[in-house]
Amino acid sequence: MLSFLMIIKKLIKFLNSNESVENIAFSLTIALMMALIPYNWIFHPLAFLFLIAFNGNLFIFLFMTPILNWITPTIYIELHRLGTFILTRESMTSTYESISNIPLLIYSNWNNTVSMGGYVAILIGGYPTYLFYKIAIKKYREILLPKIKNSKLIHLLKIPRILSIFKR
Repeated sequence: MLSFLMIIKKLIKFLNSNESVENIAFSLTIALMMALIPYNWIFHPLAFLFLIAFNGNLFIFLFMTPILNWITPTIYIELHRLGTFILTRESMTSTYESISNIPLLIYSNWNNTVSMGGYVAILIGGYPTYLFYKIAIKKYREILLPKIKNSKLIHLLKIPRILSIFKR
């Protein structure tokens, strides 16, 4: 229980810190992207490298990815429907056949209906999701942060010095 409170404390500390809103929103967007697409050996390492290359917040990413992985299987049915709609287009058959001949692309599982639905959902909703996170974090810092700083929650999350002795 104490470690869970420490994680919440660090999360609130990152949201309240001088970390740029763009970096936090970018990290949350990458975490959602990785949660929407079932794991494959092409997309996930590239997304992680993309996070590191563009200076995303690794703690926020590592904190939110398991939570989003726990939530996103509930929408896999919709991703399956979207992927099935795209993969069953007769007009795209020749394109899919030429894509299937590219050796490394088979590891991206593009021909899986859930993966294809996730890729399309990311392409369509990635930037709006980033903007949503950015606006939400800005509003949080403007409206909720002053109220939270004066609340009893922050005082509860401050660990007394007696407990910090046991932490060593």
